[in-house]
Amino acid sequence: NDDGNDCFNAITFRNRLHYLFRRLLRAISIPGHRPLVFFMDDLQWADHASLSLLSSLVLESDHLNDDDEEGAHQSQLIVCSYRSNELDRSTELKTCLDTFEAAPSVRITSINLEGIDKSSTNKMISDTLKLPLRLTRSLANAVHTKSSGNPLFAKMFMVLLAE
Repeated sequence: NDDGNDCFNAITFRNRLHYLFRRLLRAISIPGHRPLVFFMDDLQWADHASLSLLSSLVLESDHLNDDDEEGAHQSQLIVCSYRSNELDRSTELKTCLDTFEAAPSVRITSINLEGIDKSSTNKMISDTLKLPLRLTRSLANAVHTKSSGNPLFAKMFMVLLAE
């Protein structure tokens, strides 16, 4: 059956690709000399293939060094970011993260970034426009409301206003 062979070939290709990518990471990272930070941004939009590769990197250990010394496996750090408010839309990402949390060999540190407050928005606008805080307060309140405290959105909104 050609469909069965195609499926087998696709799985074999994926497994080989994952294995070769893990070996590549091992080749370019040396504990104590050349650590590697692998960063994946906006995981809430990641497709199945990307999440599958990430799972392979996190859960498989053949790309880590074989040394028995304490800390020998610390030559690679995988950093991922995603928008927690969009996590409900990506059930595959949520499942992936739950699997990582349950894995005994995986250490996860979560950092939740909140939006900036009105005072910080005002300071940012005051610094940008080189005006006193008292003169930018009403603009900062409007920008903060429109951007929900997201500094990137606040900047983008300010650029739109300037145009």
